[in-house]
Amino acid sequence: MLALSSLSFLYPWVLTALIALPLIWWLLRIVPPQPKSVTFPAIQFLYNLKKDEQSSATTPWWLLLLRLLIAALIIIAIAGPVINLPEQRNSSGDVVMIVDDGWTAAESWEGLKTTFSKLVTEANRQERQVYVVTTSALATGVLPDFRPLADREALGIATSIEPKSWPSSYDDLSQLMPRLETLDNPEFIWLSSSVLPEDEISGLVEFFQTIRALGPLTIFHSEELIVSPVIGTPEIAGEILSIPLSLPTGATGTSGLLTARNGSGQIVASAPFVFEAGEDSTTVALNVPNKVRNNIRRLEIANSRNTGALFLLDQRWQRRQVGLISSDSTQLDQPLLNETHYLVQALEPFFDIAEGTVEELLEGEHSLIALGDTANLPEGVERSLADWVAKGGVLVRFAGPKLANSTSTLVPVDLRSGNRSLQGAMSWNQPAPLGPIPQDSPFARLDIPDEITVTTQVLANPSPGLLDKTWAQLEDGTPLVTAAREGAGWLVLFHTTATPEWSNLALSGLFVEMLREIGNLGQFTGQNLSDQRSLPPFQMLDGFGRLGAETGVAEPLDMSEMTGASLNASHPPGYYGDENFSIALNIGQFDTSYSVMDASEFPATVQYFDKSVVIELVMPLLVAALLLVLIDQIISLYLQGRLPAFRTTGKVSAILLSVGLGLANFPINSEAQDADLSGDAKALAATLDTRLGYIRTNDQTIDVMSRAGLVGLSRQLRNRTAVEAKDPIAINIEQDDLIFYPLIYWPITPDFPTLSEQAILKLNDYFNGGGTILFDTRNQNSVSSYGMDLYNSPENIRLRQLTARLDIPRVHQVPPDHVVTRAFYLMQTFPGRYDGGEVWIEDTSGNQGNDGVASVVIGSNDWAAAWAIDEDGRYQAATLPGNERQRELAYRFGINLVMYTLTGNYKADQVHVPAILERLGQ
Repeated sequence: MLALSSLSFLYPWVLTALIALPLIWWLLRIVPPQPKSVTFPAIQFLYNLKKDEQSSATTPWWLLLLRLLIAALIIIAIAGPVINLPEQRNSSGDVVMIVDDGWTAAESWEGLKTTFSKLVTEANRQERQVYVVTTSALATGVLPDFRPLADREALGIATSIEPKSWPSSYDDLSQLMPRLETLDNPEFIWLSSSVLPEDEISGLVEFFQTIRALGPLTIFHSEELIVSPVIGTPEIAGEILSIPLSLPTGATGTSGLLTARNGSGQIVASAPFVFEAGEDSTTVALNVPNKVRNNIRRLEIANSRNTGALFLLDQRWQRRQVGLISSDSTQLDQPLLNETHYLVQALEPFFDIAEGTVEELLEGEHSLIALGDTANLPEGVERSLADWVAKGGVLVRFAGPKLANSTSTLVPVDLRSGNRSLQGAMSWNQPAPLGPIPQDSPFARLDIPDEITVTTQVLANPSPGLLDKTWAQLEDGTPLVTAAREGAGWLVLFHTTATPEWSNLALSGLFVEMLREIGNLGQFTGQNLSDQRSLPPFQMLDGFGRLGAETGVAEPLDMSEMTGASLNASHPPGYYGDENFSIALNIGQFDTSYSVMDASEFPATVQYFDKSVVIELVMPLLVAALLLVLIDQIISLYLQGRLPAFRTTGKVSAILLSVGLGLANFPINSEAQDADLSGDAKALAATLDTRLGYIRTNDQTIDVMSRAGLVGLSRQLRNRTAVEAKDPIAINIEQDDLIFYPLIYWPITPDFPTLSEQAILKLNDYFNGGGTILFDTRNQNSVSSYGMDLYNSPENIRLRQLTARLDIPRVHQVPPDHVVTRAFYLMQTFPGRYDGGEVWIEDTSGNQGNDGVASVVIGSNDWAAAWAIDEDGRYQAATLPGNERQRELAYRFGINLVMYTLTGNYKADQVHVPAILERLGQ
């Protein structure tokens, strides 16, 4: 009854035909059933002749009722019955849908996406022009995309759109007003996340008040809003990791569990939190040992799925072990005169400090050792320190009277004997201030306070490479901090003391920041310092907080501009750098305040998201009507005597039941053979014979075409090559094993389900085991709809989403000399049903694994449709622009690809070069 309450009809006027049912009843009653036909042997006829008077036969009432039911089902099906159809909007003008797809929409995404799809479907039925504006920030100064969409394109966006990991931006919407004013009787729909940046609310209200004058405005939002806290920037104090949490203004108090996970995803620490009524901020403290804390890679709110509810940690939150050596063991009762005091104060906020002798510290796991003013070190000790530096250690030394009069070689530059005093009657009658930081220095992004001065320092001997080794200098260019690479490590020298004796640098915050930057050098091993300023995107977060290797259109991150960076499509949250060193960007690092939307502030009709799925009943009703027609025909044949006589009605029932079950189980496509195979039988079939596989989608038409295409390709393989390929097998990506198939064809659809963790592991194992997947987006014919670039097409967007967490290496366009161009046929173009699409393949140069066979091939030419044949061997789809040569080349590409997956880089051997050149006529 609940389902019937949401039943509606697309063409309700068709239901008036039900009035004719009494007339149909009357017509069926006055028309007698067809006379029974019997053989006419004269004696038998006379024997059966009856003398009593009989009335004319009539159609049984139950048969009349069956036929009326068939007529009623057909009429109702034509009327277009639909369950959960959205409310009809009687408008013929343009419809503009503003969709919040920033990170705040992730929690209510299911309802938003379902409502979006329903609204687009309804607009397409009403033949209205659809415009879609997404609010996630593209990049600084880039306006949201605004253009008319074709029906298929709009529906593709509705089914493939996913929340972004960066915030929505509403400031640029007002710049669309000139274009909005040109629309024909527009209607505006805002699918809101209900959580907005506080500093943009007033401008957003003003914008909607303006467009309200152009047409009606409807706001959809979640009826039961789930708001997760935003994780702010953690702070370290000793062994305590303090994590601030904040709720959007207007959100009700909540409680939950904060978890900390390591790089493998395992929970290493957790703590509950509670927001009291009226509070929108709290702090969670995790008390974990240093070694455990250094392994934490992400903090997240349990059971939340948005980017703001997690925080990625990088090396900046790892406290490394620092060894501290001091040559001055006196004056312990006067710490302000001891250089160790100032080093401890500067290093302690970021590092765990261990003090000891050189020998003791070299035995520990230290990434950095700080050495105060020392004279000549013993030869064995200096050699041990040099070996430690060469293996990747960072040694930081400080000058003083002892170093000024020593002959130590464990320094980055040659030093002059004696020290330089700036307090005498020389031209430097005032302490020297610091000068500009060299561009290639790791201190380049630090601010230099004017009050820092130097009175005494150790001078470096001039040399051609001195400027390249200078990280900080005085105003006159005299080096203050120098450094040099020694093996895999670094030698760093401060040309002044670690106490205020020669400079007030040790009393400044700059001293702390310098030591912190030097402490990061252990993570830059093997890199050039000039490369540290621009970090490429490494691992990005999606809108649901999942970390993947797909970087999309993300651009490198300039570390010198990190303080002024903003999150958008160019710089989404995630890791920037590489596996050796990476910097994390998070939602919580930016001081943005959010607020729950107050719908009463907006001049609009407010409705809730509709999570119910639209169910069309046309096909089920027509199938039921067809089944009843078959039953009616069997009954009619029986009444006419054209079926053998049955002694009991039980046999009639058995026949009718068998027909009904047979129709219900009748295969509706050619995949029936595969459906009969269980998991073990399917694996056995793929093991005993060479078979190609194809991934099942949610679209039956595409699955039928995929099977027909691989059937056609398998037939050509048998006819032209030594490969005895049997019919292909459909693969359920979540259930079936993949390892048995040398090549798998995967047609990409915009609504392909999200892959589970099990499926991702299975696919990665398949790639590592030598398998190859041909990803086919099949949309080359739609290239003109996307400005000659399919990157933002629904199929390509879904492909990037599906492969984001797969272990797929770098791909490039098929080079002219690739083995796939000569594995069986010599060819340079790879058309399918469509021609002109680019074909991308894994770059296997330098990789000897899997015999050099690429694990991934990507294209858009719809090869299965070009290969597809029916049971009679006739082609299923026409090629575009269309000629038999194009289909022949499509078959040749398929054969080359199969031979390439089976034989590897065999045709790359030099022994084949003479034969290939002869065929090319060279």
